[in-house]
Amino acid sequence: MTDIQKNNFSALKGMLSAESTKKRFFEMLGAKSTGFISSIINVVSGNAALQEADPGTVLMSAAIAATLDLPINPNLGFAAI
Repeated sequence: MTDIQKNNFSALKGMLSAESTKKRFFEMLGAKSTGFISSIINVVSGNAALQEADPGTVLMSAAIAATLDLPINPNLGFAAI
């Protein structure tokens, strides 16, 4: 993992651990929000291109999928980040 990937991944994890972010995902998904946030981390940790992407963009893409109640697991093919 490059320094950029490490920094972006750390920034994303920081954003996802913020209470305001957790609250927003809970408003969109209810009890499923914790699992969804975990899936964001899993998807990004397994994808070098997403680790290089702007963390805010990744978060916004995930929020769009959450609004539509679509899972972001790439194996399911319902939504992509």
